[in-house]
Amino acid sequence: MVRTFLVIPLVLLLAQKPVKKPDVHADFQFGSYPWSRQAVDLMKEDLAREIVVAYAEGWSIDKIAKQLKISASDVSKVSDKLEDERLVGRQDEYDVRPLLPVIRERDFDRMREPLRRHTQEFTKLILDNWKEIESMVDSLDGAKGIPKGRLMYETVVSGILLGGMPDAFYEDKTLMPPPRRRAKTDRYFAWLVESNPEAAGKLRRELRESAGYRVVTIGTALPEEKLNPDDLRGKDTILEDADARKYRTFIGLFSRDKLLPYFKNRREEFLKLGGQMSSGRYIAFAEFFAWYYNTMANQITDTLVAEHRVTPPEKLYTYAVKAPEQ
Repeated sequence: MVRTFLVIPLVLLLAQKPVKKPDVHADFQFGSYPWSRQAVDLMKEDLAREIVVAYAEGWSIDKIAKQLKISASDVSKVSDKLEDERLVGRQDEYDVRPLLPVIRERDFDRMREPLRRHTQEFTKLILDNWKEIESMVDSLDGAKGIPKGRLMYETVVSGILLGGMPDAFYEDKTLMPPPRRRAKTDRYFAWLVESNPEAAGKLRRELRESAGYRVVTIGTALPEEKLNPDDLRGKDTILEDADARKYRTFIGLFSRDKLLPYFKNRREEFLKLGGQMSSGRYIAFAEFFAWYYNTMANQITDTLVAEHRVTPPEKLYTYAVKAPEQ
């Protein structure tokens, strides 16, 4: 009797076995809404991200220093910066915890299916009302000459998904009240996502007041210079008084009346999802929901781009909307 043996190369066996990552490492991506340049600059440091992750694991400064093989004073310096920015905070004299969700790969794996389903359902809701949005955009006298795909991107992605909807959540307060105050006067939600840049969010929206206008940038990058409304005339979208009122009113009512009920009707479902996150033991639900909704908005944008409903910028669009009189 001849016996044959199947020899499997060791390298294949090793390739099939997933490599377990350490509890604390630097491969986490930072995201926020509204976008905070100051926080991004701080969180570019590997050590800053490692410290936030370590606090999520319940580590002390001494343990962080020992495990990362650096001095406790170096850990304390960065930790103090994080505390000043209010990205971490003290539960008591000794226990420091993140003031943002740290989303592990296992957390995201739990969210994949509900995210896919909610994104698909909410995209359908928007598309069911697409003609209404188009009609409003077509009626804007100040937008003549601007490509339709760009206008729809500015209106749907920036105006509705990342503008009107957060405002509706803040006003309603049952899912996501306004974000906590961070350093100085900054207010934003923030999160860290493990080894998944897409899930941290690639869209950047920045809004500032200038000469009686709200100047907005939207895209995958931030502007390198601050443009005023006069800099935009003749090449970018500028909505003056009548158009601006129509635009703001439509986005506000559409977000509140047509879209917000989708989330309010599923509040218990979202609360259960938040409870499944490892960060749920130290973070308020609104912090989780801010990340969850931002991820939905990014995925919906990808779908609208793929279906040629909107035209994305190479880097960013800038547009201006006349601000309401005080």
